Amino acid sequence: MHDIITRPGVAPLPGTRTRITVTTTAERTIVTIAGELDMAVTGRFAAQLDEELSLTPRALIIDLTRLGFCAARGLTVVLDAVATAHAAGIPVAVVADGRPVLRPVRALGLERALPLHRSLTDAQEWLGIAVFAKEQ
Repeated sequence: MHDIITRPGVAPLPGTRTRITVTTTAERTIVTIAGELDMAVTGRFAAQLDEELSLTPRALIIDLTRLGFCAARGLTVVLDAVATAHAAGIPVAVVADGRPVLRPVRALGLERALPLHRSLTDAQEWLGIAVFAKEQ
């Protein structure tokens, strides 16, 4: 049996329809952002990623699959979190499968800088985390 903890914080961020959710197990922490990753929310998203990294999870997954828009500044936040994780020795993966994220990633030439995966399952397998059907 694996305990899954979803922390409070799924309410929309003030003034937006964007939601940030954090789900933690012994194996990994997943930070999911849904809505729009624009200038109005990048500061809050960066703070949430920083907070999770300060807790030194065994692995971090940043889930961007539920974004309808992703500003270049949002990608900078993700790049910063990936760099911080690498420096701290924390394995990290980014999940993105839609045009709102993949288009700017390609346009900015960031494919090599971001450990991108098309699904949460792919990211977990890449990180060497056992995938349990119950968690899907």
